Amino acid sequence: MLDLTFEAPKTKVVSGAKHDWELVIGMEIHAQVSSNSKLFSGASTQFGSEPNSNVSFVDCAMPGMLPVINEFCVEQAVKSGLGLKAKINLFSAFDRKNYFYPDLPQM
Repeated sequence: MLDLTFEAPKTKVVSGAKHDWELVIGMEIHAQVSSNSKLFSGASTQFGSEPNSNVSFVDCAMPGMLPVINEFCVEQAVKSGLGLKAKINLFSAFDRKNYFYPDLPQM
């Protein structure tokens, strides 16, 4: 039988010049979720479509267009995390990054 018990490791502390520091190591995991639309827009994800056909106003970064997260993708990510016995945060915040590129059409 598979033993799924887990004992948290002891906290690793590193001495600094003024304070002690707790060592924290994080992991960033990427996964592809099978969804009919993109993560932050309603545009299709259909494979084999004509070039530039699976695009919405959000994807084009048109002024005033704000992204809305795909709830199905979040649900699948939480299910995956629970299956891996990961800690699931009850609150997440997304900040949209804005970059200036000289070749953007709206500039």
